[in-house]
Amino acid sequence: MVLPFAEVVPTTLFHAEPFRWRVASRALTTDAWLQFDPDDLPADLAEKARILASGADALVTAPGSEAASEEVRELIAATLGEELDGPGHPLEIAARRIHEDLVVMEQRDGAWVMTAGVVCFPTRWRPSEKIGRTMAVIHEPVPHYDEIATAVDRFFDRLQPGRLAWRANWSVVGDAALRLEADDRQAPRSLPADPDRDLLLRVERQTVRRLERTPDALVFTVRIHRWPLGEVLGEIDQALAAELRALPVDVATYKNLDDWRHELAAHLDGGG
Repeated sequence: MVLPFAEVVPTTLFHAEPFRWRVASRALTTDAWLQFDPDDLPADLAEKARILASGADALVTAPGSEAASEEVRELIAATLGEELDGPGHPLEIAARRIHEDLVVMEQRDGAWVMTAGVVCFPTRWRPSEKIGRTMAVIHEPVPHYDEIATAVDRFFDRLQPGRLAWRANWSVVGDAALRLEADDRQAPRSLPADPDRDLLLRVERQTVRRLERTPDALVFTVRIHRWPLGEVLGEIDQALAAELRALPVDVATYKNLDDWRHELAAHLDGGG
């Protein structure tokens, strides 16, 4: 079973012109923190185990992140209602039991820094290149991120211990894999003959939770969802078409869409 689009993203994912990045966060209750799909969970966990065993760029840590990582493990154990013990890093122990990847950010020298992570399913980025970096440095490849950098940091600063929020990111890709490597342009070079079947809407459901025992730390969870475009057209067609047309060229290039986004927009409008 694949969770319904409206259940995964029960808020506006696309925006009207003019384009700009938005923090676009919403409050979240603790009982909705993690998502579970019992039909898909075994396959997701098996893929995580394969990636972690392969030595791929997935588990990353910086000195001093142990306390926050242990608190995350305990929070996930409480959510699952079971003990999470065993050898290995506490963040890895926790991540091996849920769909989501996990990233710990900590306030150090007045900035939010990535200090630990288990990221098995990145969307074209390398965890090892982000560990120990501030939010601004992490997002250097993102065009125009500087326009919201202060708002993001301020949002983290103001999030109270124990409080949660969530947001979503989207991509259109040509590969259903959970892990998209940074050096592999997964979107096709041209619009497929059958975009409804051969393209997928990939959504990252991101949550952020301020820790309580280590209140200078946050934990991000990132759950990857994918739907063939044809399965969600009734819910996204006009909104996605408008967003595709509104993307600045550098943002469209960053999303690997610039060569054929206008063709896709026309298709979504029924003109393709």
